[in-house]
Amino acid sequence: MECDYEVKRQAHTKTLLVNCRACTHGASSLSDPDCRKRLFTLLRNERGADQLVLNHTVVKVYANHELAVLQDLTAFIERAHSYIPHPDQQHHPRTTPDDHPQTLSTAIEHIDEDPLQTYRTLTTLLQETPPHDPAYAMITDLHHHFPALINDDTTSDHYYTQYLRPYVRPGFIDSYIHLYPPPEAHFLEAYDVHRPGGRPIHITLYTLSNRPEKLYFVVPPEYTLPREELQLLEDTRKTLAHHRPTDTSFLDSTHAEDYFRHLATRTIADHQHHHHLALSPDRIDYLADIFARYSAGYGILEDLLLDERIQDIYINAPAHHNPIHLVLDGEEYTSNVFLSENDIEALASKFRAISARAFSEASPVLDMDLPQYHTRIAAISNPLTPRGIAFALRRHRPHPWTLTHFIANQMLTAEAAGLLSFLVDGQATILIAGSRGAGKTSLLNALMLEIPQRFRILTIEDTSEIPVQDFQQLGYKLQSLITKSIATHASSMEIDPTEALRTALRLGESVLILGEVRGLEAKVLFEAMRIGAAGNLIMGTIHGSTTRDVYERVVYDIGVPSNSFKAVDSVVIVAPIRKDGGIERKRRVTQISETVKTGWATTPDPDKVFHDLMCYDAATDTLHDTDLLDMGQSLVVGSIAKKWGMSIEKALANIAVRAEIKRALVIQSSTHPCLLEARAVRDANNALWLCIEQSRREGNEEGYRGVKRDWDAWFSRYCRGLR
Repeated sequence: MECDYEVKRQAHTKTLLVNCRACTHGASSLSDPDCRKRLFTLLRNERGADQLVLNHTVVKVYANHELAVLQDLTAFIERAHSYIPHPDQQHHPRTTPDDHPQTLSTAIEHIDEDPLQTYRTLTTLLQETPPHDPAYAMITDLHHHFPALINDDTTSDHYYTQYLRPYVRPGFIDSYIHLYPPPEAHFLEAYDVHRPGGRPIHITLYTLSNRPEKLYFVVPPEYTLPREELQLLEDTRKTLAHHRPTDTSFLDSTHAEDYFRHLATRTIADHQHHHHLALSPDRIDYLADIFARYSAGYGILEDLLLDERIQDIYINAPAHHNPIHLVLDGEEYTSNVFLSENDIEALASKFRAISARAFSEASPVLDMDLPQYHTRIAAISNPLTPRGIAFALRRHRPHPWTLTHFIANQMLTAEAAGLLSFLVDGQATILIAGSRGAGKTSLLNALMLEIPQRFRILTIEDTSEIPVQDFQQLGYKLQSLITKSIATHASSMEIDPTEALRTALRLGESVLILGEVRGLEAKVLFEAMRIGAAGNLIMGTIHGSTTRDVYERVVYDIGVPSNSFKAVDSVVIVAPIRKDGGIERKRRVTQISETVKTGWATTPDPDKVFHDLMCYDAATDTLHDTDLLDMGQSLVVGSIAKKWGMSIEKALANIAVRAEIKRALVIQSSTHPCLLEARAVRDANNALWLCIEQSRREGNEEGYRGVKRDWDAWFSRYCRGLR
């Protein structure tokens, strides 16, 4: 009996769609010998297929490498059959009845169900058959035509289920995954990601022995539900596909998931008896939540957005041919997840609705924010990308980064953190530069925690990346301004960045934080800085890999007069470092420099505009002070010391105390991890300022030694309160 199937052609793609639901003879799996036999027969009859789809409760798709191996196995079977005389033939093209060896017939009698085992038998025969035997040439020929892609110790069951891994999905879901890691995967580590109110998702990380890449492997619980429950969810999907809403609540993207969850709960409860199920209320709610997530939510993408270790998610076009690509803990990973074209269209529609921005051939770029997942989204479509829609999702940490986090993960040293904290408190103008993904915005957020809470802060961004709500909940007086994105056709209601900056300058004395310095608005900013009309402290990020890049970007690309660049006090460079040329990338602060304020020519040499205060040493993987800082000759440190009415020696002592405080937080975080978080850093900084103020009022002759002693006493009490 042959499989019931149909051929679907689309563009240059030929798909064999096998109706396994109507079959009672197999398990819709290559692990079943009867299924294997029928599928090999199908592939012998239908040449040139690009996809083989087994349509059942769990849909399986064979394509690319896996389908090519199946087609090679089919060719091997056909070659073996060519050696066996057909009963109705007088003779065979390759053999005659006289020279046909019975041993070969016996060896290949089960080839249709298990070509791998036939190969094993041929291997044994090849060792036992002498070269003069008539069967030797035939056995050798067949043996050489088996796909040489497996190890000799691979069992049939392992080969057909894990080496030939299909993409799989439940029938009510459009996203495909691999259920098994590839043979070349080697375990690295495993951890769980927790869904709100749901079962944890198990994540496994692997290295790959055949290429310098790592694998992010996830199998959500819904992909392994019992068959009866999968069929019930399919039934629910078919039923609700014909649902006609009586209200408009489902149109609101923030309520759509709740709306479909409510509908699914009722439908599952009503239909469960048709599938011979008696589900508990909790189980019905669990299944309804799964249904809603894949109907009105973001499906399997939600699981990735919940993983706090992921920074970036890339969906390349065409999505069904490219696994989702991830950046996890700063490292690149491929994954076992593939989105379908239906997934991509659904995501595009949701993002259009949420952003209220155009996204079409006329407007092929979309830039937006997904606040509930702390994620920034960039999407592109035709004609910019001819093979479909692609997405880049930049996921931000749900709570602010801190300098203590960066000390703990070696992005910078405690001494560098002390210097940066001093510069922020001293109201120096700071630009943080680096490539995309280097950690510019993360460092900017961390430095904002070093701003005394008495100051008002204004932030200007085109897409929200600064966790405004977190800062406000911590007691910071922060007002955010969101401007029109330069990368997309935004609404006419959105404010131009230049106008937003002018507005910010009119909003009174404030600290000014720019999400990114990159356009004509920078001219307004630098002019305001030059004449002292820009408030207390200014910080922002800018693209550039060196201080020279920053200068040339501001002066030559943006068009700020070179003399106005002197308004910048310090430039901090962050970069992803590949230690010893390895594939792993680690984020590091590689340079902290100050701007030279005197002796400028009309067109100064960019290399002479800066003096380095700290430089990164790749050999020791750390930042080191330069002689300029150690000997107290830093211009920016001297300027702040003069403004504060202290000697340069006291300024350096102030920096040292800040470094010791950051180091103390990191050391104690091994017992109390919360000491790395924003709340503890805020409390520690407030305690430092109060200790300094008390020491000043009391005329403490010990200076910063006394300040540190008082802070240590406070910190001891603080840590006891954490127990």
